[in-house]
Amino acid sequence: MPAFQVTRAHLKAACDERNWDLLDALLEIDPARVNDNALYGDGWGLWWGMLLEAVLKDCADGIAVLLKHGAQPGLASWGDGVTQTPLEAARDKPALLALLQAAEPPAYTRTTEPPLPQGDSRADQAVNRQGELRDQAGLVFPAAGLEPPEE
Repeated sequence: MPAFQVTRAHLKAACDERNWDLLDALLEIDPARVNDNALYGDGWGLWWGMLLEAVLKDCADGIAVLLKHGAQPGLASWGDGVTQTPLEAARDKPALLALLQAAEPPAYTRTTEPPLPQGDSRADQAVNRQGELRDQAGLVFPAAGLEPPEE
């Protein structure tokens, strides 16, 4: 049986669903994309990663999981717009700012052992294709329209 491959779509879906136990399990398998800052976009050319998304959505548990696995609070969003870091986004959120500025990563212990994702939907394939294009070309395009053709 081949080893489970963690994809950008798996990480993004866990973050979108606020399934922090799954995100923790996925990042234990492969933390390489914890700082991928091209998972979320505003449609106008600004892109950011899971940590900034967790700050924007006031998700302390998500922040804890991401910091546990090496997320960088000073990593800025990028693109055509005004970039910001998770630290800057949390300046008016004292509890989140404290998490981000702690000397040691916060502890996070899973309360469940969620099953790993099986199969990829067309939307998952589009998110993964978006990431492949970013890796190859250094440019990010919205995932919409990057779905594979219907078979």
